[in-house]
Parts: sequence; structure tokens; C-alpha cells
Amino acid sequence: MTPIPTSTTPPTPRRQRERDAFSDKEAAKMLGIPVTKLYRICDFFDAVPDDPWELSEGEFFEYEPGQARKRRFYEEGVMAIATYLEETEGGTFLAKLKEFFTHHRARVTRALVQRRIIQVTQDRSALVIRGDLVFLQQRSVVRVLGTNGKGMAGTVRRIQEESAGLEGAEGLEIDVHFADIDSIENRGHENRHWSQRGIARLARTMQDRGRITKARQAWVKAVADVAEDCFEVQRKMLESHEARVRAAMERARSKAKSCAVTQQKPTAADRNPIELEVHHLFDASSRPDLAAREENLLVISSALHRNFHKWMVNRPCEPKDFVDYLLRNELTHFEGSASTRVRQDQRQQKLVHRLELLQVQYEGNRLLY
Repeated sequence: MTPIPTSTTPPTPRRQRERDAFSDKEAAKMLGIPVTKLYRICDFFDAVPDDPWELSEGEFFEYEPGQARKRRFYEEGVMAIATYLEETEGGTFLAKLKEFFTHHRARVTRALVQRRIIQVTQDRSALVIRGDLVFLQQRSVVRVLGTNGKGMAGTVRRIQEESAGLEGAEGLEIDVHFADIDSIENRGHENRHWSQRGIARLARTMQDRGRITKARQAWVKAVADVAEDCFEVQRKMLESHEARVRAAMERARSKAKSCAVTQQKPTAADRNPIELEVHHLFDASSRPDLAAREENLLVISSALHRNFHKWMVNRPCEPKDFVDYLLRNELTHFEGSASTRVRQDQRQQKLVHRLELLQVQYEGNRLLY
């Protein structure tokens, strides 16, 4: 084997995943209307520029690639159309049909907000659980609310003005509505996180006092109505997930007899016995959907584990990163005498093949957990 020169330069950051959206058929099904009616409503909205129901491309929907007339709808877009239907047609339904539509809209509301919350909580590095509160990093809160940094700042300012001027008005409490939590990325600087109570409070203020269109009001009203319940469901799932991850790691550690790379074994007789640790090939924080899957776990020595993450500069890793690190820095562990060289080559190839197969299988294929 010819060693590859060592490198202290970690891989470059990877491109963020594109935003999820519903097809026109999925959106129409959720709304309980034909696809043709869905597009008639869109045409009506488009006919009057800057009207209260304007659906902006990139904020409420996107066009299918290469198809200028076919759309995919974000959660905000589906919610805006649902609210428009309720306002314009709710009064013409018979009582039974109106009741059905109201219940149907409630289900759609919860499903859309829950979907968005599931998406933003997939990255565990962006949240902290404290008791029954889930504190979500501000960049993810912006996504939940469908706003931007300027909109967030304006909403916070309005809440502060309201609580200062109106007796009994709910203000923002630290460690209840928000918390300033240091992160690895922003160590030494305040990194604001918002709890489900804080997010609901922000959404209510955006709905009541924000300078936003009726289409946006439909979304933030939905968040204000159901976000706290949706976050509670997700909190329980996340805590259950952590228990499954710990159990999977313990099973992997108990099965392993030696480090998968160095083949060192923990022996009590050694003066400096090695410790075996479980490494997540796809990082547990950025890919929690794979954190409890056995094929994503590799048992290695604590020293090797520490050196790899130091080489990665604490950035989320993938199997291809570990392969790169091995080939650049740890090939000596696969060398041997003339009699063992073939076996060592085969061991290296088997390990690399396993990691590359895992990379291909799950790269860009995120599972819900």
C-alpha cells in the first residue's frame, strides 16, 4: 500500500438541503379540492398584484423545474389557500359540510405545522431540551414562522412595547420564552434560542400586529394555535430517540472485541489500556435519523475518535470524511509483514467498502425518526 500524504485540512462544508414542498396533487388533496380549482385560485391571486392574498414565488410556492405553469406548494401556501377557502366559501356550505371543512382544516393546520417542526428539529445541534421546554435556535425559529431576521426583530420590539405599555400584557421571560445558549459555532457570543412558548408568543404578535399579508397571517395563526402541542409531541419523540441511541451504542460496544481500525483490544493488564468508543459515521447531531442504526456505528479507540473529530474541527461528519481521514492519516494500521500484508489489504478494503456503501445509501436520503 502506498501511503497518501497526511493532511490537516478537513473537507469543505456541504450544500444545505433544498426546501421541501408539496406537489399540486398533494396540496389539492389536503385541501379537499380538485387540482383545477387549486390553479383557478392561484390565477385569481396572480391577477391582482399586491393584493392581501398574494402568494410570492419562493415564499409560498415554487415552480416545477422546466414547467412554468406547474407549482409545488410550501406549507405557508397551502395554509393561505385553506384560509381563503374558509373565508370565501365557508358561509355557503350547509351546516354539515361547513363542520366537515372546519375539522378538515384543523387537521390540515396541525399536519402542516407538525411537518415544519419535524423538519427543523432534525438537526439536534440547533436545539436544547430543558425540562418540558424545547429551545430552538433562532435561525430555525425564523423558518418555523416563515419570516426573516428583520421580521423577528420587529416582532420582539412590538412585544416589548406592548408589555411595557399595557398592564397584564405578557412579556418575554428568559429561560421561559427564550434563552441565550452558547454553541460550538458561536462560542463566546450569545446564541438566542426560543422555546415553544416563545414561538407561540411571537406568532400571535405577528398575527395581531405584524405588517403582513393575509396569506402570511394564515400561517402564523396556525403556528400560534398548535405549535406548543406539536412541540410537546416532538419533545417526547426526541427523548425516546435518545434512549434508543444509547441502547444501540451500548450493543455495538458490547459486540466489539477490538478497534475497527487499529485492532487494539482493551486489556486490563496493559499499563495504559485503551478505551473503545462508538463513533457515528453520519454525525448524530446532523443525522439523528441514523443515530440508532447499527450500520452507522463504528467502534474505535478513544484516541482515534478524538483525533478524527479534532481533524474535522468539530464539524458534522459523514462516512466519506472518515474514509478520507483513514487514507490520509491512519494507513500504518493496515500495514504488516509479508505474510499478513494480503490479509491487512483485505481488511482495509472491507472497511472502506462498508463506509462508501453507507455513504451512497443514505446521502441525501433523510429518514423520519
